[in-house]
Amino acid sequence: MLKRLIIIAAAIGSVVFFILFTDLESLSSAVFSMPASSLLLLVVLLLGNELLKAVRWSYLLRASKLRIRRIDAITSYLASQAASSLPGGSVMSARLAEEHGQIRMYQAVSSLVAQVIADFFSPALLAIVAILITGQPPLQIIMPIFTIMLGFGCIAIVRSSRLAVVITKFLLRWRLTRRFVPEEADFWEHSALLMKPRVMFNTINIGIVSTIISAITIWIITDALTDRGISFNEALYAHSFSVVARHVIPVPSGIGISDASMAGVLNYIGIGLARATFIALAYRTIGVIFRTFLGLLVLVARYPYLIVSSLRVPAQSPVIAPETESESEEATQDTAASTTARRRQLRHPRHHPNPTKPDPTSHEAAHHTIH
Repeated sequence: MLKRLIIIAAAIGSVVFFILFTDLESLSSAVFSMPASSLLLLVVLLLGNELLKAVRWSYLLRASKLRIRRIDAITSYLASQAASSLPGGSVMSARLAEEHGQIRMYQAVSSLVAQVIADFFSPALLAIVAILITGQPPLQIIMPIFTIMLGFGCIAIVRSSRLAVVITKFLLRWRLTRRFVPEEADFWEHSALLMKPRVMFNTINIGIVSTIISAITIWIITDALTDRGISFNEALYAHSFSVVARHVIPVPSGIGISDASMAGVLNYIGIGLARATFIALAYRTIGVIFRTFLGLLVLVARYPYLIVSSLRVPAQSPVIAPETESESEEATQDTAASTTARRRQLRHPRHHPNPTKPDPTSHEAAHHTIH
């Protein structure tokens, strides 16, 4: 019940967070300034990108030897986008995966870890390519290279059995954390399966395709909102480098860092600071709105019982009439009497009669006969 209430709170919090931190004015201006064909293409790209990420989530769950159908894994990811605007909202996908099959949330979290590690590589590799293609200063390659090194470091940590033993001993020191040891061991087991080269290679490739789709989205928005426009290589450079900056400077949900870095890169390309800031805010706002409402739609359509059972009012006990109450008391007394008699019969069975006191009259008659 508590976990279901958390899902409802996350969905409501996501909507509130969306209202507070999205620029609706920028969104309305961007939408009305774009032609209908660009809007349609934008919706197709956003939907395709979310479906691709859902397929990656399904692949990671099944690669970690968890029993779940592909369609269930995909819907668990799509429904979790209802909390995508919240810091740490991605954990909701692991919670919804728990609704299918024999999966526990701490087991599905291993797929989240693999997903984060793969995201260190995908935009960084594309950022290096974009820096070289667009002729940017070579020193800019340092940041994506540093991100790739972070990814390799995370893989080494997850695959290290020695580190797993150290963490297990650390958790065993206190009674409050001791109960997490089996879950911790299970988590390391599933995470190690996802750190295999083939699994990580496939996950990184899916991430590369997703990053390219996001770059195309920025390309369309920029061309629709500016007279100068940018090339696809410049859009790829702007998006991949801003994502790398978000990884190097970790902030929940990338709020502020991603927008500032994208606006800075677009301004560096030649869009202008004011227009670049407008494009960065419009891109984030459009993405947040689309993911939030898509997640709410899938959550209501696929997991309605989570919402209904969380909001269900407990039924009140019916009022008993006086006559019915007296009859029920008499029935209770009769049941208690029959239970007592049955216990006495069990205590003194027939072939072992209950010993009784001797009759004094018969005893005196017997004594008088002897004498």
